[in-house]
Amino acid sequence: MRIITITLCAAIMVISFIGSPTIYAQSIFTEDFESGSPDPGWGVFYANEDEVTAVPMSNAPDILPDGGNYVGWLQDIDASYTGSAVAINGDFTLKNYSIEADVYCYVNHPEGSAYTGLVVYADTNNHDFYKMRADFDASDRINFSGLKSDTITYLPLYSHNFLGSENPGLFPTIDGWHKMKVEVKTLNADSTAFWCYFDNQLLYGCPLYDTNSTRNTSGAFGLYTFQMDADGIPGYFDNIAVNSLATAIDNNLSSVPEGFYLEQNYPNPFNPETRITYQLASGGFTTLGIYDMLGREIKVLVSKDQPSGSYTVNWNGTDGLGNKVSSGIYLYTLRTGNFVISKKMVMLK
Repeated sequence: MRIITITLCAAIMVISFIGSPTIYAQSIFTEDFESGSPDPGWGVFYANEDEVTAVPMSNAPDILPDGGNYVGWLQDIDASYTGSAVAINGDFTLKNYSIEADVYCYVNHPEGSAYTGLVVYADTNNHDFYKMRADFDASDRINFSGLKSDTITYLPLYSHNFLGSENPGLFPTIDGWHKMKVEVKTLNADSTAFWCYFDNQLLYGCPLYDTNSTRNTSGAFGLYTFQMDADGIPGYFDNIAVNSLATAIDNNLSSVPEGFYLEQNYPNPFNPETRITYQLASGGFTTLGIYDMLGREIKVLVSKDQPSGSYTVNWNGTDGLGNKVSSGIYLYTLRTGNFVISKKMVMLK
């Protein structure tokens, strides 16, 4: 096992407002394989398993337009460990981060089931990890699950299926490159939360929570492939980016990137409605969501591509089902590109 502590690849970006939670957006790791060799920190989860390597882009089934000359390759050639191969990087103590990558996804592969995806909170000492994997065969799902299984049923102790029927029009019908992303946060001593994205869309049902006593609360990040075929089906990966999601309370006003900000909602406290205004310095996929103080999603107000400019959204104090929320403190979080900002608001009745 070759596990190393990652050296920070970029400066810390701090976005802070008076009386608001501050999000420290910190680049932990990037990998595009353009050196022709993988980062030396990549190791394997299973002993004596196949490792991620860099291969020419022409080896992949399709060319990734922004993928350069090389791409990551991972394959369980000998079909050991039930056909899965897992490459991991980073330190076992890593917490509260996201991993995003371009992943080649198979749909109804003629040689057998073929899953590809991403890994978070991998810990070989605990012999467990979480994986987001595309399973676009008859199941038409994206599965998010842990490795540990019940000794009687052999089913994962933690598992959730994001179904195509719950995410209409999102899952592909032919093989191809797609953007996958997982955000993971250790909320407290009893709960770990996950947000899963496919092609920049937050999957229905997020966030997920694991409250099992056996869950991992930190761990390395990685890549995942699985296949039922006897001689293996390769997984291809590119443009891997891992960023921290650390949150803290800071009452000092820090500089904000020019043209990008999230205003304090008005009125605050409020009842029955409040207004949220934000500005984007550049266009891109943007989400604005409401969360309780445990990080549980209450309602998504915005989830779409938006050009640069100023926007105002009203929230009427209801959840995603239209029910009025109770009095209390809530977070509203703006995400776009590599920037994340959260602020507090108070609902009074």
